[in-house]
Order: sequence, then C-alpha cells, then structure tokens
Amino acid sequence: MAAAVVSEERSAGRTWSEIAVVAGLTEGQARARWGGARTAQRLSAREPAPWARQPDGTDAHASRTAPPAAQRTSDAASALGRALRTLREHTKAGFEDLAAEAGMPAFAVRWVLEGKAVVPWTTVFTLVHLLGGHPADLRLLWETASKSVPRLPDAPYLADHLAAGLRGARLAAGHPAAASICLPGFSQAETDAVFDGRLVPDWKALCEVLQWLDADPEPFKAPWAAHRAAQEQGRRST
Repeated sequence: MAAAVVSEERSAGRTWSEIAVVAGLTEGQARARWGGARTAQRLSAREPAPWARQPDGTDAHASRTAPPAAQRTSDAASALGRALRTLREHTKAGFEDLAAEAGMPAFAVRWVLEGKAVVPWTTVFTLVHLLGGHPADLRLLWETASKSVPRLPDAPYLADHLAAGLRGARLAAGHPAAASICLPGFSQAETDAVFDGRLVPDWKALCEVLQWLDADPEPFKAPWAAHRAAQEQGRRST
C-alpha cells in the first residue's frame, strides 16, 4: 500500500483499523508501517512508493525511479484495477453496494478498483464473483501485483491457465470485441481458440497479442515454457 494513499485516507478521517482491513494487517502493524517518522520523511521528500500510481496507471516518476520488478508490480496493480472496473461497468454496481456484499469498507473497494491497493486473493475472488466475472481470469494479474509466487497448474491445465491470463489482460484493456483481436496469421476462429484454451500460440504470437492488449508478457513466460516442455515430453514419449 502506498504511504501517500494511507496519508490521504488518514487525512480524510479513516481509522487505522479500517486501513488495516484493506492491507490485511493488524491495526498495530498498520500503525508501525505507515505511522512512523520514516514514512513522514518519505512523504515530505515526495518520494513515491513503488506502486503509488494514479488510477489510469500513469506515474511521472516511475520510469526514472522504479526498477523493473517494482514497475511490473505497479503496472499489474493498475491492470488488476482496470480489469475489475471493466467488470463493474457491466454490473453498474456502486462502491457502497459492493462493499456491503463483500464485507469491506467502501473506500477499500475504491482503492482496489483504482489500482491503489492490492488485497488478499480471497478478497479479489469475492469481488470478481460479485461482479459476475471468473476469478481465474484475474489470478495472474493478482499474482504479479501482489508479488506472490506463481502457482503453475499440472500440465493438462496449463493451456487453460494461459488462456485465463489472456482473458484477464483483455479485461484490463477494456474487453475489446473479439472481432477486433486477431493474431497475425491466425484466423478469427483460431484467435478465439487461443482465448478459450484450445490453442496455445508460439511465443512470438503470444507476445504480439499481449502487446496489442498493452499487457506485460513476463508473467506468461513460465506457464508458456512449462506448456511447451510438456508438449515436447509428450511427443518424445509417443
């Protein structure tokens, strides 16, 4: 959680217990992390937290100050928020309604949907479910945003895992119409098959569609390589 965001919410009257709920910490831990002199010094020096970004994902300082890993985390938090906002646009659910159903403070829901906070997976799962989406589609975004160790599925499910990640990237891009997404050299039917897990393209083609969606290919490397290795092993054993 960005120290600047916490400072803003404290100024707006949020209690430490409310902030702790969003961060998945105890009240004492939240106070220790963001209530001390060191945090005040950071804020007075206007040092941006690694993923303290605006809702549109822009950050004037990011390209100069954030190392690649921190930048990736920041981008994923913004993308996760955008994907959730895309789902919300279809349900027209308000922050208050979502908060009531999810058992969260309304400001916490706003933080998450604006990409200002990354909450535990169980909370994201609940929000996606309430918004009518498929939690698996946002899992890869959440893993990158939260810096969690990716959980690769067994070989038979790797294609579905990759397709879910692509659907999450599509949501983060505003869910463009299927007809507008066509991989170079792929028919529309083949492109549809990529997004539903029936076809895994080569790495270059996968990167091209991710670039089209303005998504980072790095989180896709491990599952794609695992799928390719499983395919090669299967061919050798036949």
